[in-house]
Amino acid sequence: MIVANNFCKGVQGLITYEQLTQKGGGLLNEDAIIVNPHANVYGVVDGVSSLVPYQNANGETGGFIAANLIKAHFESLAEDESLIDQLGKVNDQLREQMELSNIDPNKKEELWGAAAAIVRIHEDGVEYIQTGDCMILAVYENEEVRPLTWRQVSHLEAPAIVKWQEGITKGLRSQKELHEVVIDTLRQNRYQSNMDGGYGVLNGEERATRFFEYGRINRTCLKQIILLTDGLYPPNPIVPERSPYWSFVAHEILNKGLELYTRELLELEENDPECIRYIRFKQSDDKTGVVIHV
Repeated sequence: MIVANNFCKGVQGLITYEQLTQKGGGLLNEDAIIVNPHANVYGVVDGVSSLVPYQNANGETGGFIAANLIKAHFESLAEDESLIDQLGKVNDQLREQMELSNIDPNKKEELWGAAAAIVRIHEDGVEYIQTGDCMILAVYENEEVRPLTWRQVSHLEAPAIVKWQEGITKGLRSQKELHEVVIDTLRQNRYQSNMDGGYGVLNGEERATRFFEYGRINRTCLKQIILLTDGLYPPNPIVPERSPYWSFVAHEILNKGLELYTRELLELEENDPECIRYIRFKQSDDKTGVVIHV
């Protein structure tokens, strides 16, 4: 269940925020939260470990190292530094870290990586930048929810979800057996990183900057900004049929608060440990969210 000190609230000027991070079923929590009130920068990061197992002398995985490198960089950011330039710079730093650890940059299966969603709050607007499958949702005073980003891996995961369902239909009833059915598809997907028709991810590749999604919105009637890693995305079957997916997610979080929302999602996962009722590729992924009230 949720550890209490993983959840907190903060206030900076007229901005209030709540944040939460919760380890999933892995060795470490490879997610990270960015909170830099001095520069009004906030974000979530989802580390992606290499397909070839890696741990440094401190027992840290590639995904953990990547996520915390990005966190440290943006938490030290000055007020006037460009988000897009800095995300490109930290991608270069990640490549340098991997080279120091003798990771072959030409072998995608060895690369460390991370998805990220980061915003900077201004008096008259909100800058944002994203890569991978983290999400940024804007919520307005009339309760309208505006997704500012798109899950860049969803089109590649769809065939694996179909295969998982086919395995269930054939009588497979363990997560281990079902994972064997989709593992080749998941490996092939990794080779689509920062490729046309694929998805963006921070993994040191120079092409990573081509897949950044970024922009700026004004603050007229803007009430909240929600930043999420994919561990907080609920299974599609629990979303009411006529409700837009991201609208449902945003209002569930705002109505319940991050802590209760996450606890209920964990209970759902614990009651479906083999991922039969709700198809996903692991029982419980790392979960990280930030809600900014502007």
